Amino acid sequence: MAIDKAETDPSKNSPSDTDVEEKSAQNITSDDSASPPPEKSDEEPEWVDLLGSGSILKKITKEGQPDTKPQRLQKCVLNYELTLTDGTFIEKKDNFEIQLGDCEVIQGLDVAIGLMNMSEKCTLKIEPRLAFGTIGLPPKIPPNSTVVYDIELVAANLEDDPETLTLLERKLQGNKKRERGNWWYGRGENTLAIQCYRRALDYLDEVEGGITDPSKSNSEEITDSTLQNLLEDRISVCNNMAAAQIKLELYDAALNSLQTVLRCQPNNVKALFRKAKVHKAKNDLNAALKCLKKADEVSPSNSDVQKEMASITKLIQKQKVSERELAKRMFGDKKPAAKEVKSHDSKNNILVWSATLAASFAIGLVGVAAYRLKFA
Repeated sequence: MAIDKAETDPSKNSPSDTDVEEKSAQNITSDDSASPPPEKSDEEPEWVDLLGSGSILKKITKEGQPDTKPQRLQKCVLNYELTLTDGTFIEKKDNFEIQLGDCEVIQGLDVAIGLMNMSEKCTLKIEPRLAFGTIGLPPKIPPNSTVVYDIELVAANLEDDPETLTLLERKLQGNKKRERGNWWYGRGENTLAIQCYRRALDYLDEVEGGITDPSKSNSEEITDSTLQNLLEDRISVCNNMAAAQIKLELYDAALNSLQTVLRCQPNNVKALFRKAKVHKAKNDLNAALKCLKKADEVSPSNSDVQKEMASITKLIQKQKVSERELAKRMFGDKKPAAKEVKSHDSKNNILVWSATLAASFAIGLVGVAAYRLKFA
């Protein structure tokens, strides 16, 4: 919430006892109506433009400890109150923990926290582009709203190494980041969603060995069921990440993500459906139809799969018609040439037969003449 300018306290305008004593000692005479200049009141902190674009304005209300800014991926603890510029209250949270630079809060807040010192209190004005954008946060925050944070940076702790966490802790952290990725995906922020999904995989990665290091306090037995649960969470993250990659037309990356899913779950309908969409985008319609047919075998009542199958089938038929028309255009000019050759051959045959008949007739005449001469 923005801080209103403090009114000047009238009592501060009167001279102090020390001032009167100094005047008497110096034998300074003055009119009773005259008064010394008022003392200056504490000046209100000025707004600072953090990015030089007006997107994030900051006003420090309490200085923190010098040179104690948090580092990226540290776990920061915050107290804050969020309002709109007209003072409308949105929410208040104490001891709220985030991982700095990991897309766990809006971008403007992420940037501003990284520039705060420990124990610092400040007010932030963040424009929509780096806040909740054109979507807002219904029903509390309207679209295209500038938001105001009154915030305190309480502490910053080192990032947890995933390998030092128990499987339950890894599962909780990984799914927290997956859910944040889903939040960004739902808002159309696919790049941020992918970052969250990749971070989730750091916590949900495969675990080798039967048990963790016995010397660690968090040592636990790793059973098949716990590994299976971790694997299913990982598959869900890869599947969701592929959806975001498809939105960004990162088709090769999406195929890699989907292959990870299908290696573990060959009959995963979502993965098969998304793989078909990738093949369709790459104009490999036969491969797309193959994926859809397999998905239809697994889930015959899936209307999305059936609708996409019908669409792909029509495209394949249309493609075949186009190929036939292209072939006709490519080879159509050769047919008249073939007829011309055939006609030319026919003319040659007629000439040959004519010559042959003429020769035979000539030979016949010569034979008749010889006969007459012999018996004349």
